[in-house]
Amino acid sequence: MDFTVDFSEQENFYLIKVEGEIDAYHSATFKQKTKEKLTELSHTKYVIDMSLVSYIDSAGLGAIVSLLKESRNLKKELILVGLQPQVRKIFEMTKLDKIVKIVDTIDEI
Repeated sequence: MDFTVDFSEQENFYLIKVEGEIDAYHSATFKQKTKEKLTELSHTKYVIDMSLVSYIDSAGLGAIVSLLKESRNLKKELILVGLQPQVRKIFEMTKLDKIVKIVDTIDEI
């Protein structure tokens, strides 16, 4: 399966749209590209659209935690949106849903 990360400016936030699996093969690319945007841009709110992410493993969770730490250090907000049920379950099992803001739709931001 292909893995893509697309970036776009929205009116009130910066959108990071991820498609594919955030796993050991793709997590480093995802983290590096997203971290560049966090540090280079002046937006205060970054939304990661994960509606097309079918799977995430421990490496992917590690990338999310790393990005969350980076965003907090930069006084920026990181929000996950549109998690598929199997991906949301992993966040709930690892209790990451307690430290990362997760919403169902972009309209909730």
